[in-house]
Amino acid sequence: MRSLHASNAHLATWATWATCWAVVAGSTPSPAVVAEKHASELDLNCDSYEDGVDWSEVRKRLFEFLVNPSEPHPWLGSLLALGRTQTDCYIGLCCLGYLAMIFMSPEKRLKALMHTLFGSVPLWDQIPLSYWDTIHSRWPIFGLLEIVGAQVRDTSEAWELFWNQSVPAVPSDGARWDADGGVDGRFQEILEKQLATGAPLPSYTAIRFLSKTWPGCSFGKATAFLVLAERLLLVDSNVLTQAAKDFMALGEAQLDRCAVGRNVTVFEQMMSEWPFWGVLRRVEANERVKLPSEQLRTPPQYMSPVLRPAAGLHQPGGFQHPSSSDVAKPKDGNIQTISRACEARDVHVALSGDGRHMEGLLAAMQSLILGTKAAERVCVHVFALKAEVTGLLAAFRCSFEGRLDQEDAGGEYDFRIDGVGVQIHIFTESEVLTDDLVVDAGVTLETGDLNAPHNFVRFYLAKWISASRIVYLDTDVIVKGDVCELHDMAFQSSREAVLAAVPRRHLPLSFYLKVFSPKMPIWLPSTAPSFNAGVMVIDMKLWERLNVTNAVLKWARQNKDRDLWRHGSQPPLLLLLYDRTEWIPDVWNVDGRSLSWIGLLPSQLD
Repeated sequence: MRSLHASNAHLATWATWATCWAVVAGSTPSPAVVAEKHASELDLNCDSYEDGVDWSEVRKRLFEFLVNPSEPHPWLGSLLALGRTQTDCYIGLCCLGYLAMIFMSPEKRLKALMHTLFGSVPLWDQIPLSYWDTIHSRWPIFGLLEIVGAQVRDTSEAWELFWNQSVPAVPSDGARWDADGGVDGRFQEILEKQLATGAPLPSYTAIRFLSKTWPGCSFGKATAFLVLAERLLLVDSNVLTQAAKDFMALGEAQLDRCAVGRNVTVFEQMMSEWPFWGVLRRVEANERVKLPSEQLRTPPQYMSPVLRPAAGLHQPGGFQHPSSSDVAKPKDGNIQTISRACEARDVHVALSGDGRHMEGLLAAMQSLILGTKAAERVCVHVFALKAEVTGLLAAFRCSFEGRLDQEDAGGEYDFRIDGVGVQIHIFTESEVLTDDLVVDAGVTLETGDLNAPHNFVRFYLAKWISASRIVYLDTDVIVKGDVCELHDMAFQSSREAVLAAVPRRHLPLSFYLKVFSPKMPIWLPSTAPSFNAGVMVIDMKLWERLNVTNAVLKWARQNKDRDLWRHGSQPPLLLLLYDRTEWIPDVWNVDGRSLSWIGLLPSQLD
């Protein structure tokens, strides 16, 4: 590669400052923090931001730089200075960080890559988007990675670190990180010549290479898949655009899965001679990706019957329409009779939390009761293990002394509080928690005890509650509106929705699900919004008709090796019901605080 123009001595200083915004100052953010930060972006190209920066001009300058990186550019200093900008334009800042590395000394560049999120983690942990959607954001991240990678491979110190620290994880268990002569070497040579001349990359050569190379994972196969994606994008065809996206996803999976047991880091990818980033740089520069991946689940104007995924997987939407014999029938005695406290009530609310969540449960109950305008409509169903019942009843009597009416309610576990009916349901752990649903110990250390049986009660509500519609609330919720209004407004716009919930547009499905796992359904749109299952309305009739509970257990069995998700009860709902969920206004679930505020935004609480 030609040496870069560096006549301005201050560029190295700007480079260091620009990188310090996220990586050098004190402590390095964890990958989870970065993923959450980026996932908060609704406008990925940042054109609508009002932070004093013309981000469209920044993108234009970055592409200009990539056309002639070794030429002098008078605006480079001011561009690098933007790395210190206080902004939420996260991908833009990542691009500026890599731009800064280009002008660092080899020692500083290597240090930044080895000890920060720019190189020490998989690309996904830095930018949690698919390659397709990263390119669709219009930021030239892959072109910048290509230049930095070429610079890093040119230093002996990088190779020493790579062989001493990285290699044992990269080519293990048969994965191929770099070309190994023979068919690999010949294909790599052709690619380098074509990229150097700017000529179209030969699709027939890529296909021949894929047919002759070895069957295991390799960066060479990744490059071949990306070549095929670029070739298909040259043709203006909706169907071929869909196929191009699929080839790009295959290439991405080869790159990210070549290290058995974990994903490959950006630094490790930089040390490969395969020009996969060069191929993606051409796709970026030509602006061939015009649609986000969520719009390509089925090719536009595709009139053939809906394609079904591989045998054993559900069709899009997560369900095969069951026959009447397939619909799960409640076991005798599972659905309890409605207590006297809940007679003639149509708004049913479910809450479940163990002793550690007792204060939250009581606060949720108090706020729900105070916000309800028609107490005679509401029945709250509280779930407890047998060992928890005595303490739960004592807490209710203490907290709602003088307001709790048990005389006319019909039993010890049925009572009213300010007119709102309350029914306590006793369940056993074996009724809701199977070995298939148990969460890894490592995850529970990160997020708390997701193996608590209460987390899985939501899948079995039909055992205890006979209602056509149920409002489910987590015990960390403060209700600032009328739960009857939430109940009544749900399912007004969709007859096919099983759930009604607030979308988390800043957290795509790929934040919770391992979208590139070979076991993941091919129809899953990785960038579709997720939702918080801690506040939702459930259409119980449709839930039962579609046999959702059994579908959850089926997918949990397929997730035995944690190939689909790691966390507990929310991911299977996202996988099965992402397109069977009706979005309700954000005001009904204002999260991001220690508690979720339901019904009113925090600014309205004063």
